[in-house]
Amino acid sequence: MDKTAILARLPIFAKLDARSLEAIGALAQIESVPAGTVLMSEGEAAESFYVIVTGTVHVERNGAFVRSMSDGGFLGEIALVEERTHTATVTCTTACEFVQLGRHEFGRVMDRFPDVRTRVDAAVARRPF
Repeated sequence: MDKTAILARLPIFAKLDARSLEAIGALAQIESVPAGTVLMSEGEAAESFYVIVTGTVHVERNGAFVRSMSDGGFLGEIALVEERTHTATVTCTTACEFVQLGRHEFGRVMDRFPDVRTRVDAAVARRPF
């Protein structure tokens, strides 16, 4: 499946037109990782933003379970938006596929697409850490 079609299925990008989805698709990578992969570790420098296409991840903070996230959820935004280290450790509990945007690409998407920025900012405000 092409990136534009994958992006169109994800709630964070739902209101974008085809041209906008193509622009984001040009910046994004599709990444598949096996179950058991630690996607990010609490306290590490943030390099990427991830949107879960398929699969489930386990989020923990200070060694304690916080929640599970699956298809459509996104990760890494707090550290990128607030320019700090990751606030949680995220481990893939199943094989997962992600849309991945590096720090620079994430910044470009946030600057160019107000709908995406609004959703990300709302999530940052809602997160408990």
